[in-house]
Amino acid sequence: KIVCGENNSPTHKHTHTAMSFLALILLATAIVLVRSESLHDRHTCNEVERNNHRHHCHLMDLVAQNPLQFASELSQWSQYIGLSLPAEYIGNAVPLMDVSGIHDNMDVNSQRRNLRSSQKYDHLHLHDYEQQHDDEEASSGPSSNHRLNLPTIMAHGMGDSCYNEGSMQYITERVASLTKNYATCIPTGDNHHDDVLNGYFMSMDENIDIFAQKIKQDPKLSGGFHAIGFSQGNNIIRGYIARYNDPPVHTFISINGVNAGISAVPYCIPSHHKWKEMMFHSDRDYFSLHSKICDALMEVASHKAYTEFSQNHSFQANYWRDPRPVEKENYQLYSQLAKLGNEGLERDVTLNENFAKTQKFVWVLAKQDTIVWPKEGEQWGTPNSNATDPFVDILPMKETEWYQRDLFGLKTADEQGQFFYEEFDGDHLRFSMSDFDSWVRKYIIAS
Repeated sequence: KIVCGENNSPTHKHTHTAMSFLALILLATAIVLVRSESLHDRHTCNEVERNNHRHHCHLMDLVAQNPLQFASELSQWSQYIGLSLPAEYIGNAVPLMDVSGIHDNMDVNSQRRNLRSSQKYDHLHLHDYEQQHDDEEASSGPSSNHRLNLPTIMAHGMGDSCYNEGSMQYITERVASLTKNYATCIPTGDNHHDDVLNGYFMSMDENIDIFAQKIKQDPKLSGGFHAIGFSQGNNIIRGYIARYNDPPVHTFISINGVNAGISAVPYCIPSHHKWKEMMFHSDRDYFSLHSKICDALMEVASHKAYTEFSQNHSFQANYWRDPRPVEKENYQLYSQLAKLGNEGLERDVTLNENFAKTQKFVWVLAKQDTIVWPKEGEQWGTPNSNATDPFVDILPMKETEWYQRDLFGLKTADEQGQFFYEEFDGDHLRFSMSDFDSWVRKYIIAS
């Protein structure tokens, strides 16, 4: 059959086939390019940086080689060590180092991330709880009608991600169900891998800026909100309060936050129980990963934290607090934590003004914490730099310099009755869900 206007010559057919094949190649190339552009543009160490920061640069090379795989391994390692929330909270723990399924959900959209309510978590059995407290509210008198009706945001810890179904998505859903209001986890990456990697290789200041931008873009948060931070995520919330707080945080619940910084890396010491466990782990690559990460973190701890490179490319260096007096000048000069706390060389009164906009602060301490040292830093304690051995003499909050001089508003807020303290008998972020529910109920629902 001859169709008018159609060229049926063999040459034309071959040309058409070749063009179709070329189109497929171009399409595949475009997909790869789009995928590549979704990855955060990361720094490549130069020769001088490699000489001075060998271990951290090696980790950055591993990120460049395969960011998706490395982020997945980093996420699993963080959960195993205890740096992030355990997946066991939904009774469906991800097997160690099993990254299957993570890549399939790399680009979870905001609608799924900002969980409100779904049948997926019906096993939480919150309905009885909600009915019980509806009855309590109904009988509590007119004052219950004047409670604030604000949404809640979450900030995840080191190695975790807002896209992790078993941890942050679960706990966001739980808060939404408890408060019967909008709840969302604010990531600093637009996908799982960048969100994880930014918690290691992006500076604290840059994470804070992205966090603030995402809050500004969410109209549901425009009237203010409550905030719950987990471990390192509290630095981001605290940084947001210090530098922005517009829209304002009403209630800040800091769960095991490294608020006063850290002065040691316990899980990288060979005597730590997790180190011993991994030495005999069946997967030797897992222990190798632990060693590489600890090499980089210990590199920061040994005179490398207070450099321009570390402050730009290591989130953990940003809140490293070296208690030795000889390091105080470098801390004041370089540390991003020092700047947030008005401990630097210049005083910024807006930090005090912004801190005063938040009405309630809840500092939650893990009594058996083996991750944050000193654990008293979760409630603003710190090593005594003037002691003979600052690693055994820990100052309580009211004896610290930043409290007594009210450097950023800590003393003022405390004296106004805005500070509340909670603790649980467990390790880092290993609180019970009944404890967590009680904190949400007591400090957010009853606000």
